[in-house]
Amino acid sequence: MKRLIPLLALLLLPAFASADTIDLGTRGTLALTVPKGWTLSSQKEEDSGFAITLSPPAGVNAKLLLNIAFVPEPKPVSKDEVDEKVLSVCDQFVDASVEKKKTLRDFSLSGSAFGSYCVFTDASLVGQPAKPNEFKVIGIGIIRYSDEVMAAVSVAGDDEKGPEFAAMTAAVSGTSLAKK
Repeated sequence: MKRLIPLLALLLLPAFASADTIDLGTRGTLALTVPKGWTLSSQKEEDSGFAITLSPPAGVNAKLLLNIAFVPEPKPVSKDEVDEKVLSVCDQFVDASVEKKKTLRDFSLSGSAFGSYCVFTDASLVGQPAKPNEFKVIGIGIIRYSDEVMAAVSVAGDDEKGPEFAAMTAAVSGTSLAKK
C-alpha cells in the first residue's frame, strides 16, 4: 500500500493545471495548484484572511475549503502546537466515525510551512449511495505558513482512497506562501 501512494501521486501530476495565486497583501502571495477541471474561488474576509474553495467538475461529490487566517499578534508556532490543535479540533468527529480515533497525518509542504490533519469516515453513511454535498469522508487540518499566516483545512469527499481525495490533499500539500 505504501508503494501505491507515490505511484498515485505520479499519475495525478498531469491532472494539475498551473498554479493560481492569491495576493495576501503585505503577508505575501499564496500559490495553489488547482486540479484540472476544478474551480477555485476566493473571498476576502475583511482584514482577517481569505476563504478559498476548490470545487470539482460537475457530478463529482467533493470539496476543499482552505480558510486563510491572518494572525493578529504573530508569534512562533511549533509543529507540536499545530498537532495538538488539530487533535483538539477533531475531538468532535471521533464518536460518529468508523475510525473511532484520531490519527495525525502530515501535509507535505515546502519551505518552512508545516501542517497536519486527521481523516474520518462518517459511520452513518457507510454503504449508503453518494448524495451531493453529503460527504462520507472528511479531513480536518491546520497549516502554519508563517508566524502571520495560518490556515484551517477541510477536505471532503466520498472515498479517502479515491482520486478526488488524493487530488485535494495534493493541492493542499502543494500550496506555498511567498513573502513580498
